Amino acid sequence: NLIYQTDRVRGEGIQSINDYFLLAERKTLNFAHYYIMLIEYIEGVGLNEYLEISEELKDQLSESIKELHQHGMVSGDPHKGNFIVSEKGLRLIDLSGKKTTAVLKAKDRIDLERHYNIKNELKDFGYTYLIFKKKIKKAIRDVKVKLGLKSK
Repeated sequence: NLIYQTDRVRGEGIQSINDYFLLAERKTLNFAHYYIMLIEYIEGVGLNEYLEISEELKDQLSESIKELHQHGMVSGDPHKGNFIVSEKGLRLIDLSGKKTTAVLKAKDRIDLERHYNIKNELKDFGYTYLIFKKKIKKAIRDVKVKLGLKSK
């Protein structure tokens, strides 16, 4: 659960993530129709409002995700809309609450590279798996195009 994960990680000294106070959903036939989230308000400027991101800020982005991973959490979607630059530093919002795996950690790092041009230094199992999966999907798509089953 995201609330328990957040409490645990904040208790371990990580203050860069926003706090969650209430998470609720209404389901019908196991399909969520409504979500209610009560979260901490963070005063600051969204990273999506920056025209350019400095190397210093990129270092903070990389360190915040690395620190999150070291404490057993993943962002799940580290795009510009999920970071706020506050007086206290860079803050992460809208965390996924998913179980931490090597693949999800690698996805966070790959997303940092894609969104911010922050080079992924760790080529672990999760990274290798995701790159291999991407290549297989591309190969299948190319075969379908050659066979006329799919257009480019």
